[in-house]
Amino acid sequence: MNDDKDRFLLDRRYTAAIENLEDSTIATLASALEGELKDAFARLVGLSDGAFEDQASLGAQIRDGIAKRRVAHDSGVILAEPCTQWSIEQLGDSSEDPTLEELNDLLPKAIEKFGLDAVHLMVIQYSRSLKGFRQLVAADERFAVQSAVANMGVLEKDEAEQAAKREARKARKAAEAEKKAKQQGKRR
Repeated sequence: MNDDKDRFLLDRRYTAAIENLEDSTIATLASALEGELKDAFARLVGLSDGAFEDQASLGAQIRDGIAKRRVAHDSGVILAEPCTQWSIEQLGDSSEDPTLEELNDLLPKAIEKFGLDAVHLMVIQYSRSLKGFRQLVAADERFAVQSAVANMGVLEKDEAEQAAKREARKARKAAEAEKKAKQQGKRR
């Protein structure tokens, strides 16, 4: 159950992060992929042959594919992969569970090399499993978890309308109870 919960939460985080990316940023991250990783990503999001050649529409095509195929989690992991691999190399033996201090030393270099958006996607990937990343998410507002509730508008209810609905419901239930009582009276 815990793995399912983690997967669900990460999927929500990736979905929110990708929704907040500009199409040009998505296109840049996807274009930075190489070889088999680029091919796998294209298949994952359903890109047509030659999609990478049209940079103007690439980001929108990727966004559409991610939404239609519901692959935000996998897409986020792949888009961050160059940054992730570089970070693992930089961290060396500490890459299995880096400390917050190690991450604070590494991330400015990663941001300079790959951009904040790629680093953010990488941080999401490890934000549930590694202590240093959990601490980073809690301490650094650039990587803070975006609440799905915060992205939704507040539902405002008209009290008069709600009161009318409650009265109509009461009247309907009373009528149903009276009808049921009459039916039971006829059966006896």
